[in-house]
Amino acid sequence: MKVYFLLPNLSAGGAERVSITIARILSKEGFCVEFINFGYSDGEMKSWIEPEFDITNFNCRRTIKAISSLRKFMRKNPDALYFSSREHVSIVGLLCARLEKTKIVVRIPNMPKNILYRGLLGIKLKIIKSLNRFLLKNAKIIIAQNVEMKEQLLDFYKLPENKIVVINNPVDKDYIYKSAIGYKNPFISSEINFLNICNVAYSKGIDVLEKAWLIVKTEIPNAHLYIVGRITTDYAKQLIDKSKDLKDFTFLGFQSNPYPYLKYCDIFVLPSRMEGFPNVILEAMCFNKPIASTTCVSVIKDIIHEGVNGFYCDIEDANSLAECMIKASKLNNIGNNYDLFNKQTLLDCFRV
Repeated sequence: MKVYFLLPNLSAGGAERVSITIARILSKEGFCVEFINFGYSDGEMKSWIEPEFDITNFNCRRTIKAISSLRKFMRKNPDALYFSSREHVSIVGLLCARLEKTKIVVRIPNMPKNILYRGLLGIKLKIIKSLNRFLLKNAKIIIAQNVEMKEQLLDFYKLPENKIVVINNPVDKDYIYKSAIGYKNPFISSEINFLNICNVAYSKGIDVLEKAWLIVKTEIPNAHLYIVGRITTDYAKQLIDKSKDLKDFTFLGFQSNPYPYLKYCDIFVLPSRMEGFPNVILEAMCFNKPIASTTCVSVIKDIIHEGVNGFYCDIEDANSLAECMIKASKLNNIGNNYDLFNKQTLLDCFRV
């Protein structure tokens, strides 16, 4: 079976990392997988994809401009299956698949009732949600990342229940381990190193983390916090300016390989207000790191067993987050075997 993964561009993000992991799983199971990039042929993900998969680049400046190219591609490949994991890409994919009578699998990256996007992003999200009401019903299958997301999809879009399957995100442990081999410890070994990885946005709760850090530093004087991830938005730059008044609070920017940081950190912190599924927590758990997290999505309470592999607290609560971070720093001999991913359910989604 030929499966084409649709991407908006080759910029790296959480949804894109999950897409590559799914592509690897399908490839190992005998599917022929290729990528279609709506954008230009440069970007961080190029080096992640090209060693394993072919990429077709449409070289479109905007996602909507790819409609014509994708329709032509689908006409030439009518028996293939298409897959999208980004909302604006899914809109284009669903529209083209409907017009060309081809099949597409859609993975939902965000909670449908997410109201945390502001400004232009908020307007775009409202438009996407409106279009989804008409187009999602045309998907072969819709993948929700957790039960809470499925319930929101059923309520928000009034979809048939048999149209949606719940598949927790997969983690490619072998790839993660290999990606950390041969790297030296990037942190100062005499410090207690806390780590967060995200594309900095309001939904990620970094402003709450900044408030919590004042408490943590009081209790753990040799603590140091590092944030890995893209910081290109005005909001992210404002947070960086505020952090200058905080001691040992460091933004490292985007890193093409974040896994050495996960391997050598002491505690992983997730201060998010909302997540679809916190894949980065599972990646940190591959290295047996204690976790301090908000309950930004209900599955957190299934992943974290308090006092065993970490602690969790309510969103927006800087005091409780600081307490979780301090308690997590005292955990030893962490053993994380969490794995709710169902490979068979995933494979069934791609079988015609």
